[in-house]
Amino acid sequence: MNSIEKKITHIIDLAKHVIKERDIPFIKKAFYSLHEALPSYTNTQTDTAHLAVNEIGLAGKALTSIFLLPLYKKKILTKEHIIADYGEKVFGIVNGVSRVETIDTTKSKFHSENFIKLILTQADDVRVILILLTKKLYALKNIEHLSSSEQIRLCEELSSLYAPISHRLGLYQIKTEMEEMSMKYLHYDIYKTIAKKLADKKKQREEFVESFIEPIKKNLEKENISFKIFGRPKSISSIWNKIKKSDTEFENIYDLFAIRIIIDSPREYEKNLCWHVYSIVSDIYTPNPKRLRDWISTPKRSGYESLHTTVLGPENKWVEVQIRTQRMDDIAEKGHAAHWKYKEGEQATGSISWLASIRNILESASGKGLEEDSLSRMELYSDEIFVFTPKDDLYRLRKQATVLDFAYEIHSEIGNTCTAGKVNGKIVPLKHTLHNGDKIEIITSKQQNPKQDWLTFVKTSKAQQRIKKYLYDIQYKNAEVGKEILARKLQNIKVKFGDNTIHSICKKFGYKHANDLYIAIYNNKIDFTEIKQLFSEPEKIKLEKKSVSINSSEIEKRLQQTNDTRNKEDNLLIIEDSLHNIDYKFAKCCNPIKGDEIFGFISAGGGIKIHRLTCPNAAHMLNNYPYRIIKTEWTNKSSSHEFNVGIRIIGSDEIAIVNRITQIINHDFKIPIRNFNISSRDGNFEGLLSFYISNNTVLEKLLEKLRSIKGVHSAERYDSYA
Repeated sequence: MNSIEKKITHIIDLAKHVIKERDIPFIKKAFYSLHEALPSYTNTQTDTAHLAVNEIGLAGKALTSIFLLPLYKKKILTKEHIIADYGEKVFGIVNGVSRVETIDTTKSKFHSENFIKLILTQADDVRVILILLTKKLYALKNIEHLSSSEQIRLCEELSSLYAPISHRLGLYQIKTEMEEMSMKYLHYDIYKTIAKKLADKKKQREEFVESFIEPIKKNLEKENISFKIFGRPKSISSIWNKIKKSDTEFENIYDLFAIRIIIDSPREYEKNLCWHVYSIVSDIYTPNPKRLRDWISTPKRSGYESLHTTVLGPENKWVEVQIRTQRMDDIAEKGHAAHWKYKEGEQATGSISWLASIRNILESASGKGLEEDSLSRMELYSDEIFVFTPKDDLYRLRKQATVLDFAYEIHSEIGNTCTAGKVNGKIVPLKHTLHNGDKIEIITSKQQNPKQDWLTFVKTSKAQQRIKKYLYDIQYKNAEVGKEILARKLQNIKVKFGDNTIHSICKKFGYKHANDLYIAIYNNKIDFTEIKQLFSEPEKIKLEKKSVSINSSEIEKRLQQTNDTRNKEDNLLIIEDSLHNIDYKFAKCCNPIKGDEIFGFISAGGGIKIHRLTCPNAAHMLNNYPYRIIKTEWTNKSSSHEFNVGIRIIGSDEIAIVNRITQIINHDFKIPIRNFNISSRDGNFEGLLSFYISNNTVLEKLLEKLRSIKGVHSAERYDSYA
């Protein structure tokens, strides 16, 4: 057997516990194809495969992919060749690794979490992530062969991306190795200082450890427990993190090492024996109950199992003690790579999902590593995408986000003036949907402004809010101009600008709100000839002259001149026997509610409209049609009828003020809000609300409560709210 054959045979023998028999021919075929086409890559890929098996526990399809990667990247093998000879799953792994390796991670230290998520979303198969870890681990073990700049770049990538991923996977040995080496190259002076201080105290630490473990050893031996006990120094990177987190000096870090007790135990007795050892330790040294960590009963998300306690040792020093079985220790150090030793034909205990099921895949029950047929596409962060600016800054957006969403994510002004985008070098429209890893350049123009139809395709709430704010501000400005135009026009025809006038014009043209009328005037949708005619009619002139001179008390006085009252069903007493069967309705112009002073008005089409005495149209009706007025009042009979009412609230535009208003209405008064429109300008807001209420006593109490809110300037009934 020559040296080349020995290499692949050694890999297959090493993986015999996790490999499927049917995958061996494919691994060999891929290996020999690589050696034949690219012999200079043979050693690198073989060493990588060795790490993949020994450190992580990868198996057949992953090993096949490792040997095929250089062939695919060099375009010696195409997609069609790989699928035909090795299957779609292998191609998916090879293509996934190649795709992730094209991501520019130069700025990963600034956006660590987003880059991790981007890598995970690009990986359709769990094995892509694990092969990437293996490749980085290989680069780390051969870091001395890299240039200084390459060493710095690798260590930044390891510390910000791959060490955190290793931690989440439960690959603590790899995680620690990556963190230690990264610190050594990125923060050499600090690394050297801590290492020297540890070395200076090594003898003192060893003596302390020996004195600490001696009584524990004696008691464990008395119990005939098979164990190993030793003091394990914390990693330099871990100590540095503690120094930064505690904002203290090296000398103040008491737990520079941990005592680890590893016991041999059958699987079914593990938990009981660990707690028994804990009781032995706590009998000797006083434990700190606040520092007890039970990761045996409830393992960490990564699958880590161990019992940690902190006890008061000799010299009144606190010491951390870790208690675990050999199985727990192996898995804690090497993760899935150690699991094959403990396969039992059933799901391994301590398996907790990592990133929505990845850990369950890693802890395959059958002992066949990561090659189960059920291995499926990772649906990680499926609601998010990660994209880049031309300067490689990373942004996170919701799935289906468009070029315009991205523009607003950068800055409101860029969004407002966006005309198109350049995605991966190609010009695309605003509506273009973005995908993971896209690099986007925004094209803007000073002539561009937000449009109403933009709201139909943007996906992010930030973009929607910015567009709505711009459109509202424009409408507000247009309404102000329209209001000024109307005021000038009315002045020209000698009509007083006031609420009654505006109400009459709105009624004439069918607008519910004055702002709608002003905007229509700004947009030249109103014919002023019709307004002139409206106020040139004799009735309107009479109304203009007399409406001011008649108040509600005078209306009530005139109504007293009508006949005696009689009962009318459903809350009303109407004075004319002859009107016994005539229907009535509540007028929408003033929305009367029970308790208001009211009167009836016989409409031209029959029936009676019920108005409040304070209705803006009351004076006009009384002056011009007194013979159609009916005295009306509420009965004392209780009723479940509820009345539609509107209120206007004006106040300071402060955080949470709207929540306080709705809290009072919904929760304190148990009144459901029917409509709520709110607008803000120059630090103030105006809110128009409508709801159903039983009587005006409740309304007055509600208004009084709303006026007591800090920041509310006024709260009044608003008759024109429909």
